[in-house]
Amino acid sequence: MSQTLEQIIAPHAGKPDELLVLAEQLMDRYRAIPTAALPLMQQQLGLTATEIQSVLSFYHYPVLDAPIKCHVEVCRALSCHLKSADAVLRHLCDSLGAKPDQVSDDGRLLIARVDCLSDCDRAPAVHINGEHVAATDWDALVKRIQAELT
Repeated sequence: MSQTLEQIIAPHAGKPDELLVLAEQLMDRYRAIPTAALPLMQQQLGLTATEIQSVLSFYHYPVLDAPIKCHVEVCRALSCHLKSADAVLRHLCDSLGAKPDQVSDDGRLLIARVDCLSDCDRAPAVHINGEHVAATDWDALVKRIQAELT
């Protein structure tokens, strides 16, 4: 994994303003920020551990040793909020025994509130492992998440 981490992080060397871009790339690849990436990020970006951790925690990027099996994102921007995104989030968390913005105890599930998924025309926007899913049938969403966890 370290070679892959180095390959992902190296293009951002000396560019501390690319921390969020890098974090997104790591999330796309691992569904979490691998713990092993943190010292490489510090070294390559020239940022302190505190600077990196404050950004990662603000945006709810989990730092874990193992990737999350199912990463659910629920948009909370205005158009999604007006289309019941909060109710979708509550339904998912209640049905799956999860808490918003917290990795489950077994490390397999994260249901995160995000500021925008750029799917305003399909509000409320929900992504499961980076893929847009229709949030019209909430029980179907739960079943899809459960399938991802098996």
